[in-house]
Amino acid sequence: MKNYLLRVQYIGKNFYGFQKQKGILTVQGLIEDTLQRILRKPISTYGSARTDKGVNALNQYINFYFPDEIDTFIFQRKLNSIFLKSDIFIKEMTEVSLKFHARKSARGKIYAYIISDNPENALFMKSNVYFYNVNIKYQLIELALSGLKGKHNFSSFSNRARSQSDRNNICELYEAGFIRKDFVTVLYFYADRFLYHMVRRMVYYILKAGQGKIPTEILKDPFSAKEIPYTRQVLPGEPLFLVDVIY
Repeated sequence: MKNYLLRVQYIGKNFYGFQKQKGILTVQGLIEDTLQRILRKPISTYGSARTDKGVNALNQYINFYFPDEIDTFIFQRKLNSIFLKSDIFIKEMTEVSLKFHARKSARGKIYAYIISDNPENALFMKSNVYFYNVNIKYQLIELALSGLKGKHNFSSFSNRARSQSDRNNICELYEAGFIRKDFVTVLYFYADRFLYHMVRRMVYYILKAGQGKIPTEILKDPFSAKEIPYTRQVLPGEPLFLVDVIY
């Protein structure tokens, strides 16, 4: 038995998320169907992250097991020729240890969210940018990001409708920051794990912080507050990118 790893990038806007679902187009579903068509055997794949509808990936990792030797160079080219019009590109294909699992072996993930207050210059990035038309104080953004870092219960930023009483909501946010470049700002987050909709809820909270809508004592230590404000809004998925997975 062999274990093969695909390093994949994709544009998420035409997919209903990564995870395969019966009767709708997903990244995992399309990749599995294509693998099975080429290899002529049922294939189950394992992804490093279950990105939501519209979310993009610069580096998503997917492994699958196959009993025979595959020429990874030729097979990667064949996959890309098929995926040419479907917003998926296989960046790399390698054989890995049988013990490797794309999700279980991951030590952390990095996500980025792109925002802008300049629709004129960012017009051609429109589908992948969240626009806001209010004044932002970036020193407050820095304060909000700093307060989120560390190991905390992030249930305030989770989807409560999907929450379970015994669910693990503890995440360790190693890094959180932003990069301003010309007319866009990229907010980035590196954590051991992320909850459902967690990044998009954090971005909304951070933008409200930048507007001065949240008291500084909460920004400094939000997890000690009785209730963290502005955590219920989920921003669009298209400006969100899975940047990389750390192994």
